[in-house]
Amino acid sequence: MKVKWKTEKVQVAEGATIFDSFAVVKSSFKPQQDFRDSMVEMIRAKRIRQPEELQELLACYLTLNHDGHHELIIKVFQEVWFELNGGVY
Repeated sequence: MKVKWKTEKVQVAEGATIFDSFAVVKSSFKPQQDFRDSMVEMIRAKRIRQPEELQELLACYLTLNHDGHHELIIKVFQEVWFELNGGVY
């Protein structure tokens, strides 16, 4: 299972993140594509551009998802970050 973000205005917890979103549990046959779509959706909806905001987004995905998905999440995150930076590291 993986977690997909919904961007509705709901505080997630005390000391909520900049995202003011909540997680939804989802089963997936295409987790790589689903993680990517979810990350891009969050980045667009919240207009995330600063490296600190992107790192916070990554931390949220890693915190909310099973350890078995962490390698894939990091891989997808790196691809998205690379694209956001115009292909420049």
